[in-house]
Amino acid sequence: MKKIKLFKPYVSWRAIWNVVKVLRSGQLAEGPQVAAFEKEFGEMFGLSDVITLNSGTAALELAYELAGITVGDEVISPVLTMPATNIPLVRRGAKIIFADTEDDLNISIADVEQKITPNTKAVVFVHFNGNNRGLNELVALCAKKNIILIEDAAQAVGSDNWGKGDFVCVSFQAIKTFTTGDGGALICKNKELTPKARRLRWFGFDRQRRQTADITEAGYKYHMNDIAAAIGRGNLRSVQKVIAHRKSLVEEFNKHGIPAHIWRAFILTDQREELQKKLKDNGIDAEAYDNRNDIYSLFGGRQSFPNMDRLEKRYLLLPLHMGVSLDDVRRMSKIIKEFYAI
Repeated sequence: MKKIKLFKPYVSWRAIWNVVKVLRSGQLAEGPQVAAFEKEFGEMFGLSDVITLNSGTAALELAYELAGITVGDEVISPVLTMPATNIPLVRRGAKIIFADTEDDLNISIADVEQKITPNTKAVVFVHFNGNNRGLNELVALCAKKNIILIEDAAQAVGSDNWGKGDFVCVSFQAIKTFTTGDGGALICKNKELTPKARRLRWFGFDRQRRQTADITEAGYKYHMNDIAAAIGRGNLRSVQKVIAHRKSLVEEFNKHGIPAHIWRAFILTDQREELQKKLKDNGIDAEAYDNRNDIYSLFGGRQSFPNMDRLEKRYLLLPLHMGVSLDDVRRMSKIIKEFYAI
């Protein structure tokens, strides 16, 4: 019986070969590979001034910094997301206003609209599972209200609608659709902020003028290195194949009535533990994985969100990656249908 893990990294042979060359080159830190990867990634996905970093979380940290979010600023963010979305806001002293979720597990735009106040500095949109629903509406709403839109696109690479926020934060972490082993990128809509972002990612230095430049801003050590960039450059050669395969899995899941997006599929069930066990007995990993953030004391404790309260114990995430075939999707679908037929 084939075992299917919830996540499985995909690394192309070109990425492996690129890393070997870099390891033998003597240049491991940020160098020509990083510059080339930024250009090539931007060209592949129609993005300009890509600023590569060592994680998607670093991208969020820089976005919140460049957005000017500070103590007491209200930021509306989805209650269902990885804590990495919201932890940097806590460190900045922002007041996080959680918004409810819809049945597709993306943020509720209606709830966001209700929670906007004169003190709202920014809204965070997360592509949960790679789902784009709601992004266009939030772009329009934030433009109308003169509110900053920060797009957490960690799970969105390869989808058909992303990269529209004032700040777009990308993750290249190991299990994402596209990986550099670990890493991330930031794209600023206001290109005047790009030089500052580049300084802040490396201590506050203007890297091109390091020997003569003054440091006027307290920066970070967020830059990408040439090893990660070499993996990225190699994987870019295969990324369209990866995206096409994932989209074929999405189509097959949808054919069987199971919601799926570019990064993961999921099912809503009132018998989550029983179905999870059934799938596990058949060699298939399925998890709840991401939790609502208000269960963590860091964020102030549990609140009431009607839809999230209803969905909390019902969603189950299913594998969708390069190690999953169309036949695997059919097998998962058959197991799920048989489970409910009993």
